[in-house]
Amino acid sequence: PGSKFSFQNQPWTPRQVFMTIWINIRRAADIPFLITGIILTFYIAASAFGLVKNSAEHYSNFILGTCIMTGLLAIRGLADEKINNSVKPLFLGRFVFSTTALVLATIAMGYVRYNAITLEQMQPFFNETQMFFGWMMTVSILMLTLIHWGLLLTSIIAISIIYFFFGYLIDNPLFMTPEYDPEFVMNYIGLGTNQGFYYLAQVAADSVYFLIIYAAILLGVGMLDMVLDVGKIAGRKVSGGAAGPAIIGSGIVASIMGQAVSNVVLTGRLTVPMMRKYGYKGSMAGAIEATASTAGQIMPPIMGLAAFIIASFLNKAYIDVALSALIPGLLYLVGVCIAVTVYAHRYELPKLVEKVDTERIKRLLPTFIISFGVVLWLLLGYRSPAIAGLWGIALAILFSMLQGKYRPTRKQMYDAIQEGFYLVAILSLLLVAVGPLGQVMLTTNLSGRLGSALVQYLPDTQLILLIGAMIVSLILGMGLPTPVAYIIVALALVPFMQQIGIPPLQAHFFVFYFAVFSTLTPPVAVSVLAAAKLGEATFLSTAKDAIKIALTTFIIPFAFVFSPELMSFPDVTLETLIAVAEVIFVQVAVSVASYGFLFRSLNGVERAACAIVALSGFLGFTFDTNFWYVAISLFIMISSYIFLAKKQKG
Repeated sequence: PGSKFSFQNQPWTPRQVFMTIWINIRRAADIPFLITGIILTFYIAASAFGLVKNSAEHYSNFILGTCIMTGLLAIRGLADEKINNSVKPLFLGRFVFSTTALVLATIAMGYVRYNAITLEQMQPFFNETQMFFGWMMTVSILMLTLIHWGLLLTSIIAISIIYFFFGYLIDNPLFMTPEYDPEFVMNYIGLGTNQGFYYLAQVAADSVYFLIIYAAILLGVGMLDMVLDVGKIAGRKVSGGAAGPAIIGSGIVASIMGQAVSNVVLTGRLTVPMMRKYGYKGSMAGAIEATASTAGQIMPPIMGLAAFIIASFLNKAYIDVALSALIPGLLYLVGVCIAVTVYAHRYELPKLVEKVDTERIKRLLPTFIISFGVVLWLLLGYRSPAIAGLWGIALAILFSMLQGKYRPTRKQMYDAIQEGFYLVAILSLLLVAVGPLGQVMLTTNLSGRLGSALVQYLPDTQLILLIGAMIVSLILGMGLPTPVAYIIVALALVPFMQQIGIPPLQAHFFVFYFAVFSTLTPPVAVSVLAAAKLGEATFLSTAKDAIKIALTTFIIPFAFVFSPELMSFPDVTLETLIAVAEVIFVQVAVSVASYGFLFRSLNGVERAACAIVALSGFLGFTFDTNFWYVAISLFIMISSYIFLAKKQKG
């Protein structure tokens, strides 16, 4: 009666009815999402063992599954907004948009999958029906990208596609393209089933799929709490030890997840409050978390997916690329540790005294070490990342059953699988969506022309040219996911860098590093933005502290360009050790100058002298080795003076 109705003699309010409807909608999206994820996982596993033959059909199946899963995720997310009473603006419009994207993508990719062999054989001579479905595929994938990855990325991809069609109308010879037939362009956008949207689909399907699910399984069985406990043990031994869980825990977790922003949110909610409790100001706590989480994007094995893309570009085995990244990645973490240590001594921060669950470490460590060890062993044996990931998943699940009271519950395992499917779906969508962007840069030779323009307008000095490439990389990477930022700067700048004599591997890693660093540098700095909220600090103050820490790491890309032996692991020579020592020396000088502490607090003149030491060291390995004599001599003099002055005062 009235505003209520009865169900099994129990009156329900309109809100209860309303909530029940949205709970059912969420369930209606959740079940097919899981079913699609399970089917796609078994299918990709079958392909890893060579049971799938035709590549056009194989990658069409993969993109179809990705589109269905991300479309269902969009609807599920909207249902969660209603259920959690956190509805954002334009809800109805977004619901219609998401449903339309799911339907259009399913129809379009279903058509492409059904006709995959025919389309591959006919390219680029498509008929009107095929072109219609090609446009439907393009629009629907862009719609899904807008939902999950935002307006900036979608706009860049859409502009690149429009440029491919209409670039011939541009008067500027730098950007003008030939007048291509629409069918020719659509072939390279993806209707031909081996370019465009398919450009990086093979990386997503054949390389990263099972490694991402493996990472999610590790987190689901309790690895996050374990690595934070390991960080607490380290933090008990040093001043300012509250940063230990952030640096060690966030670094390890981020190296598995490969995503900086999500890692800041995941681990920062635990590490940032702990650092503030032990005397770190909010902005510094957020900055430490942001820089530590960013480390995961440049540390093997996942490296923000970029290692797999670099390997694809260079036609090298993934493990060779990952091993090359090991020493620079470790130097990044060393630089962060040095900066935090100097800061902690400057402000006399205490050691950590938090309780450590050693039993959890003992119980969970075998799960991590054995599964990760087998994954690494298989990759070192040049087995496919898919096979390595499958073994990692199986072993992680098996050994998690032996964790005693830390054994994951059914719900935890279910949530881990859900998280794995979620991550693999949206990251696969990312790699699929950016395919046309890379295709346009290559097919139109826009990347080569940009490189020629930079060579023409910048001074003919390698160091100045590299600094110019650094600035362009930071600008192009602003606000973009790591793989996309890397792809854009690599296609735009690597040809230019090779023109000035940089080897391909070092050129790719140089732009990759600074594309990663763009998550720490204003005006966008998405990792810093997330960390600032957790630290209850302003964005600018957190960004300032993050840049101070990152100054110790900005020198690393220059170092491995001018000292290629830094990327020679596992072939470590005396030259490698000397180069490592040089980088650490400059990192120490930078940190001392930034935070004003060496044995005691420094005045302005002393800090300026240390800054000169840092600059001289930087010029020493990038410009002229004579600067090393200046740097070392000046550092010895300053250190001796400060030490003796402190001793006399004491």
